[in-house]
Amino acid sequence: MRILLASHYALPHLGGIEVVIDALARELTARGHEVVHLASGAGGGAAQPPPYRVVRVPALNLPEDGLGVPWPLFGPGLYPRLREEVAAADVVHGHGLLYMSSALAVVLAARAGRRRVLTEHVGHVEYTNPVLDRVQALAIASLGRAAVRRAQAVVVLNDKVRDEMRALGPGGPVVRIVNGVDADAYRPPRPGERERLRAALGWDERPRALFVGRLVAKKGIDLALAAAAHAAGGFELIVAGPGRPPAALPESVRVIGPQAPARVAELYRAADALVLPSRGEGFPITVQEAMASELPVVVLDDPAYAPYLDGAGAGARAVAADPAAIAGALTALFEDPAAREHARRSFSWARAASEHEALYASL
Repeated sequence: MRILLASHYALPHLGGIEVVIDALARELTARGHEVVHLASGAGGGAAQPPPYRVVRVPALNLPEDGLGVPWPLFGPGLYPRLREEVAAADVVHGHGLLYMSSALAVVLAARAGRRRVLTEHVGHVEYTNPVLDRVQALAIASLGRAAVRRAQAVVVLNDKVRDEMRALGPGGPVVRIVNGVDADAYRPPRPGERERLRAALGWDERPRALFVGRLVAKKGIDLALAAAAHAAGGFELIVAGPGRPPAALPESVRVIGPQAPARVAELYRAADALVLPSRGEGFPITVQEAMASELPVVVLDDPAYAPYLDGAGAGARAVAADPAAIAGALTALFEDPAAREHARRSFSWARAASEHEALYASL
């Protein structure tokens, strides 16, 4: 099949959706499909081109740069490029119902009579800024509804988003497909590897908790920093991700900025636990990567996460959005077993690609 994937960003811009699309596109390409990924040009081009074609449309990234909202403003070239790619595709698959490229791709595919799928990764995100929250709600009720109703199938990650999509009146079924994880890249440390990595990083025996994600409220950076302060030096928090950290940081926090995926994989193998108290996500891909690396994880007690953590054992803790609870869970995890076997069994890109293939064929 000729498959067009449309989203807001493409790697090397860092984000969960970018990682998901890249992994899915690679798996589908390896199976003989012709895959194209259309996204904004924000973040630049990859140093090494992927095995599928990437179309980067010029866009301004002002909302993310100024407000931490990942919503690129596409230029006038979006419409003709999308129309051209949609006409050449057998299947059009938009990721994110509110992104200009994704929603327009589904609408144009409906007009052209192409098979069309929409994946919604997070649904409504509760912004602390009431203006942003209201704008988002209005956008979902208008742009989002138009995209959902024109899709022949909607893919979701959890029951919360499933219910939100059904309320918008999709044109076809709402299907749950779990994302995968690259179990070769994200793996437990080999004998002696963890010690070598920690020495190279300059880490001593003090426990290291790792935060991987954009430095915005949605990802819970405020709670992670507060937990580090509450622990009073009981562990060092390593913060890896794009964005501006607060001006005043606890002494036990070290910000290392955005890191390449290969470097993040090494951090997973060197650290003692991952903490990601994010809000309003399908299920963070970074948590899956950490679990596959045999790294214990702490997330918020979100009912949407329950199916993913079922069977994960003591190495995955879901706690209240409270700095003391997060700090306590991290302290308890430093010597607990991790959930790697559960992650490798449950999060497979081969399985996810097969389920996508079956969905495309069913349309």
